[in-house]
Amino acid sequence: MATSLSDYEKLMAGCIRCSNCKFIPALQVKSQKFSAICPAIERYNFHAYSGGGKMIIAQAMLKNRIQYTEELLKVIYRCTACGGCDIACKFFFELEPLEVILELRNHCVESGAGPMPQHKKYIESIKINHNPYGENHEERLSWLPKNTTFKEDSDTAYFVGCTTSYRRREIAQATAKIFDMVDLDFTILGPEEFCCGSPLLRIGDRRDALELMQKNVEKLKNHGIKRIVTSCAGCYSMFKVEYPRYLKTDFQVIHTSELLDNMLKNGKLELDKEVPLKVTYHDPCHLGRNSEPYTPWQGQMVKVVSRVYIPVPPKAIRRGTNGVYEPPRNVLRSIPGLQLIEMERIKEYAYCCGAGGGVKSAFPDFALWTASKRVEEAKSTGAEALVSCCPFCATNLKDAIREKGEKMKFYDLTELVLKSMGGST
Repeated sequence: MATSLSDYEKLMAGCIRCSNCKFIPALQVKSQKFSAICPAIERYNFHAYSGGGKMIIAQAMLKNRIQYTEELLKVIYRCTACGGCDIACKFFFELEPLEVILELRNHCVESGAGPMPQHKKYIESIKINHNPYGENHEERLSWLPKNTTFKEDSDTAYFVGCTTSYRRREIAQATAKIFDMVDLDFTILGPEEFCCGSPLLRIGDRRDALELMQKNVEKLKNHGIKRIVTSCAGCYSMFKVEYPRYLKTDFQVIHTSELLDNMLKNGKLELDKEVPLKVTYHDPCHLGRNSEPYTPWQGQMVKVVSRVYIPVPPKAIRRGTNGVYEPPRNVLRSIPGLQLIEMERIKEYAYCCGAGGGVKSAFPDFALWTASKRVEEAKSTGAEALVSCCPFCATNLKDAIREKGEKMKFYDLTELVLKSMGGST
């Protein structure tokens, strides 16, 4: 599905500079301290960094009023593409700031101005090593615990993902051990598994992302895969939302939290060991608000009054309400001895961990600052541990906990489930 900035011209023109994209909706605010939804505007405090500010930049770029500069690129890429601005805007209006931001990045790359130098390094690594970390592709399965059994001919694939395979191996190990203990019929692609394409798509390298996505689809179909299970929120969002959007795929896509929740409800999973712990849960952006499928729409934006356009015919609006929110919470509440305490910003209004959209590689100081804000919010609940369902979130939040010298622990959901099953991580 080829798009360009001109496709979003009326959406950009519809932005009234109201600044609602900077905060969670007023009805959801519980305190001024934790009222922001956009890490970039909270950190840099200049309108250009907000969702609305980037709409202005994109519109000016479309009309050839500005040129790319080093500073402008920093503004465009100091954004985690978390979609918080998009959901906040849609509480009042029906614009799509996130779509414009991603299209603006694609324009950056196609024009030769972007992405950032650090992004270019991992683009090259993905092409050569099939992962953004420069790791040896032959080591992709080195995390696999001994005696783990999986079936080569299963039509269910555990798509491990790059970050889980190379940086957060404890998540992959816990997941595989759980699957083994409940006798789940699954396979692992091993050397046939390449990067899902998320790091490329989020920074605007759509051409290379689509090429990689097509190769992955071919490999999955050649293996007879019908269902994809992933413990990575980024991979989940790609296979659930972006692959069908661009390639019209029909795989069933399920996150480990959803699978565990289903097994608990069907009596196929028993959690009987106590885990005495007070925890709070962080909603990953790509498992939450950004996991809603994008419904294709063909129509026109019709002007009603100055700066106000409506879609004719009406189109489905992604409001973030249908993300994966309850399954991980259901699983946590099923663990004996564990107490779940919620943060102020949760579900579609959750604050980003700070790692996405290429920020962790290009602007590590900003990524760490954002994670520190989230850890501060988690700490305010009185919880002893922070739990999530994304290896990217795990890495950045752990970095912030270590940097701040906090005693708070971090766990992936699968690690706590394995503990309650009597297994060891």
